[in-house]
Amino acid sequence: MEKILIKYLYDLAMIVSYISAGDLCNKWMQDLDFENNLDASMLLWDKDGIPCRKTCGILCNSNPLCRSFFYHPSLMNCLGSQSYKRGLPSGQSIQKGWEYYTRSQQCDGDYTFNKTLGLCYKIHPETKIYFKAMDACEAEEAKLIIIRNEMEFVHVRDALISASPLTFALNGLRKILVDGTITWKYWNGQSPYLDWEPGEPDNYLGDEYCGNFFTIPGHQYKFDDVNCFWHNSFICQKYI
Repeated sequence: MEKILIKYLYDLAMIVSYISAGDLCNKWMQDLDFENNLDASMLLWDKDGIPCRKTCGILCNSNPLCRSFFYHPSLMNCLGSQSYKRGLPSGQSIQKGWEYYTRSQQCDGDYTFNKTLGLCYKIHPETKIYFKAMDACEAEEAKLIIIRNEMEFVHVRDALISASPLTFALNGLRKILVDGTITWKYWNGQSPYLDWEPGEPDNYLGDEYCGNFFTIPGHQYKFDDVNCFWHNSFICQKYI
């Protein structure tokens, strides 16, 4: 009886989510051009018992890391993926009946879409302190940018070089205390990819607890620590 009640509540929650989410057709586009080369390590979940493709889409839409999903109507199986690559995860590529959907490759307003990164980003040349920059990004339904790997760093660095002149550009990096150890994390708690400017972080004047890109010409546009209350340009990102 308890399991039946839990399933009922889950189904009800999915219906409510669907109603509140509205029509997902403008957020997703179907892509049946499978190449069968998706790395299984990019898989976010593999869920059975998902009643329809739109429920699968709602699950993906609620996860900022999800860039595409697979749905099998007969099996009621939903696979969420971090990748835009076509194909099915290892071991399932020979099965037929799968539908593949990617996020619509469009950005709202004056955000720029980067297909390689699977996100929209916007460089704000105006300056704000870290916390006000966070507020400004959230007002646009975005977040201060996080860098997860070297590929993302290179793309963002090149965008910053094109947007020069900027002095600094805030990212979502913060210095925090974890289990008695001072470490750098992003606003979502994720461990960062770090590529510091030579001599950084230097904790200048003992009060640099936020992260930014050192965008002064002649430098390498790498990471730098900065006082959270200094006014700097900043970069917002949103996953689509």
